[in-house]
Amino acid sequence: MIGLIFGPPGSGKGTQAARVEKEFGMSHLSTGEILRSEVAHGSAVGNEAARIMAAGDLVPDDLIDRIVESRLSRIDPTSNVLLDGFPRTTEQAKALDRMLAPRNVDFVVSLDVPEDALIDRLLHRAAVEGRADDTRDAIMERMREYHHRTAVVLDHYRGRGVSVLEIDGVGDLDVVLDRVRQAIKKLMLGKPRARGI
Repeated sequence: MIGLIFGPPGSGKGTQAARVEKEFGMSHLSTGEILRSEVAHGSAVGNEAARIMAAGDLVPDDLIDRIVESRLSRIDPTSNVLLDGFPRTTEQAKALDRMLAPRNVDFVVSLDVPEDALIDRLLHRAAVEGRADDTRDAIMERMREYHHRTAVVLDHYRGRGVSVLEIDGVGDLDVVLDRVRQAIKKLMLGKPRARGI
């Protein structure tokens, strides 16, 4: 089983991904963790990424694709995998489809949280954690980037017939996890699922 978890900044996707990993025995692959791991392993792509990041530049799509492919190649092909933070663009989604062939993405969890609530969450987190760069303007730019480049990836998967599980991401962490759990279980049992679970 191969799943993806999506959500705008502040939606809690990293937190929920870690919980889904335990709940369903999946290997949780976070793009950020993959990057750090490849750099630590001293792999060719990791060294290349380290040079780019040291220069203060963003890691380009083609390098992220190679890093994810490298990590996926080290996982038992019969394992259940949950990807978090990848793909972020339609081009990355197409690259992932090629990497996984003949397997396919089985489901996408999409956490839905109103933008006002996301901004409040991120500003609160910035204050608690002392993130001076997480200003309202910076957060709004990340939201625009998500809606412009990442949200359209959901349409890519819908077009391929992949189940997109739209989950209300507002509420206690355990409540949101239960919504995610129930949606995935219904999918696994082949039962029809209502939108906006």
